[in-house]
Order: sequence, then structure tokens, then C-alpha cells
Amino acid sequence: MDDNNQNKTNPFGAYRYGDGGPNRPRDISSDLWTPISTGVPMPGTGKLQDENETPPAAPPAKRQRPAAAQSGRKKPAKPTQQKAKSAATRKAAPQKQQPAADDRPVLRERTPARQPDRSRARQMQQREQRVRKNDERQFEKNRAHYETARSAGRSSDDIRRDKARRKRRNKKLTAVITVVIVMAIAGIVALVYCYAYGAPIAKINVSGKTDYTSEEIIAACGVELGDNMLRVRSRDVNKALCSKLPYIQNAKVEYKMPDTLVLKVTQTKEKYLIVGKSSYLCLSEEGKVLSLKKKKVKDGQFRLEGFDWQDAVEGTVYQPEGDNVARFETAKKIVEQLEQNELSGVNTLKLQSMHPILIQYEGRINIYLNGTDDLNEKISLVAGILKNEVSPNSQGYIDARFEGRAFYNEGSMSIDG
Repeated sequence: MDDNNQNKTNPFGAYRYGDGGPNRPRDISSDLWTPISTGVPMPGTGKLQDENETPPAAPPAKRQRPAAAQSGRKKPAKPTQQKAKSAATRKAAPQKQQPAADDRPVLRERTPARQPDRSRARQMQQREQRVRKNDERQFEKNRAHYETARSAGRSSDDIRRDKARRKRRNKKLTAVITVVIVMAIAGIVALVYCYAYGAPIAKINVSGKTDYTSEEIIAACGVELGDNMLRVRSRDVNKALCSKLPYIQNAKVEYKMPDTLVLKVTQTKEKYLIVGKSSYLCLSEEGKVLSLKKKKVKDGQFRLEGFDWQDAVEGTVYQPEGDNVARFETAKKIVEQLEQNELSGVNTLKLQSMHPILIQYEGRINIYLNGTDDLNEKISLVAGILKNEVSPNSQGYIDARFEGRAFYNEGSMSIDG
């Protein structure tokens, strides 16, 4: 007998429990623990027999009745001590009153049993199917790769080393990508912080040659010391300077960290000087109104006469009205052809009468045109005459009103004689 299965050790010594054998202990909640004694088990009991103890006699076997005797035995009839009540007594007995409908107890409806969440189980099943499919797909991919490598004559060790090398490379690539993402997030956070709170302007510099002083440009740019540098937009500064200071054509903003702002400005050139009855209008090449004061004609500037224009505002684009629209468009076409043929001595265009148009060259040669038809050809003929036939100090006129020909008349500056 195995003592390890029969005995239990406790601080008070070794004890035995149960009578069902070493592998089937009996419930000992109501049994007493008995000390273990040496000897052999007694039949029919869970106790051990001592060496000097005589075993008890076996219990007598129960006598079984024959099956026929048991089946033929009848049950004794019950004594009829209580008789049924008479019909009269039953009629006289008071009957129970049925409770009224309002007095009946209200039965609470039974809540239906909670149904199991089948959607959750379905989701778990679908997830398991996806995982299994992914595993199968990866297994097939690895198997195909292995078979391809084996068919190429590579050994299993080489394939194993390549797999380990790919894992190391993937780990390095993952680490690099993680570092790049972290640095990008840190840069974005720093930029947002600087845009919201940092980079105050401590100094503003101006670069570029203009007729305005640095103080005037800084005062008109709309930026002040202490403003956040990153919130200053070059587009807003350019718009403010071009509208407040007409002679500025363009303005750009440069940032010199940590606290310096540089304004790069470009001055526009005077292109047209429109002379009205008692007023002057100085325009840029784009048609921007630069000044409303009387000025002398500079090199590269064209004086336009014969306009009757309305009031204009400095810093805005000139918008001609009525007959001035056609005159201004004709003047721009003539100026374009004169510049292409390098006739820089032309300084005055008289457009009172569109037929003919009078152009003055250096104040001593008058050029007559009849509209803008074949303008390129006519200006080319005039340029050839001025370079080849006209002497430096002579006076006269060039008649280019006819198609395909032009001639020079020295002496008189008017075609009327």
C-alpha cells in the first residue's frame, strides 16, 4: 500500500482519512480523523487491523424474495374511516367568494431572458477566419519563396541566413522610420509653438533703392516691433506698401532669425505722362497712377496729349473712359513698336486727332501716321529713314500715312506747309 496516498501530514502527526481507497477519498466533513496504525485492512471497513486484533465477522447476507412472490402480493386496502360528505352538507357549506377584478393582485410581467450576443460571436469568428487566412497566405508565400530558392540551387542554411538578414534589415528600417516620424512631429510642435508664442520682431531693415526713406517704408508696411515674425505675410506687406506708397512696384519679406525682418522693395518706373487741359497724370507701365503733379519728361517716358480724363487716385490703376479708352490703347501699341525698333528719342505722342497721329522725335522731327493699320511696317520704315537720311541737327517731318512707303521732308515740320 502506498503510504503517500493514504497519509496526510500535519503538525499533530500522521493521520488517515476516507474509506474509498487511496485514489477515491471520501467526504470527511463529518468524519473524525483516526491515527494510522500498522496492519492489514479489515474487509468491509475503512480501518486497518492491528496485528493482535481479530477481524469482525462478515455481516449476514440479505435474503431475497422470489420474484413471483413479490409481483403477486397485493397492497392492503386503506381503512375507510372518513366517509364522503353528503350532498346536503356540501350544498350548505359556504362557498368561497371570487375576488373582484379591481382587488386582484397585479402580476408583474416577466422580463424575457437575455439573448446571447450573437453579433459579438460572429465578429470573433470572422476575426479568427481572417487571422487563419493571413497565416495560410504567409505560409504559402514562405513556402513558394523557399521552393524558388531551393530550385535555384541554394542550401537551407543560405535560405535561413537570408531570412535572418531580412529580419535585421526590417528592424533597422522600422527604427529609422520611427525616428523620422518622431523628429517630424517634434518639428511640427516646435513650429506651432513658435507661430503661436515665439519669434518677436526686434529689428526691421529695408533694402532697395527708392525715393522713400526707410522710416516711411517701415511706417507704411503695417508691421511693428514686437509682432510675431512668423505671422507676417509677404503678400500683406506688399499690398500695404504698393497702395500707400505708389512708387513701390514690389515688396518682399525675408526672415533673419531670431528677431530681424528685412523688407526688399523695388521702385517702379514712370512710363506715361498724360497731359490734360489743366492736370497731369503720371502712370507706370502697368497703368498704376503714380502722381498727379506736373513733371518733366524723363528718358524712356512718353508724353501723351489729347486726353480728357476724370479724377484719379494715387496708388490705383488708371481706368480710362469714353474716347480715352481707344486713345490709350493706341498709345500703348505705338510705344511698343517704337521700343522694338529702338527709337528712344521719341518723347511726345499727340492723339487729339486719330487721323493723323503726330509723333515728335527729339523735338525736331514730326512723324505722321494714319491709324494703327500696318503699324509694325510703318514704324520700321520710319526707323530706317531716321538712321540713314536724317542728319543729327536737321528739322522736318516724315510722312508715313500711306501703305508700304514713307518719305522725309527737311525744313518744314508740318505737312500743311
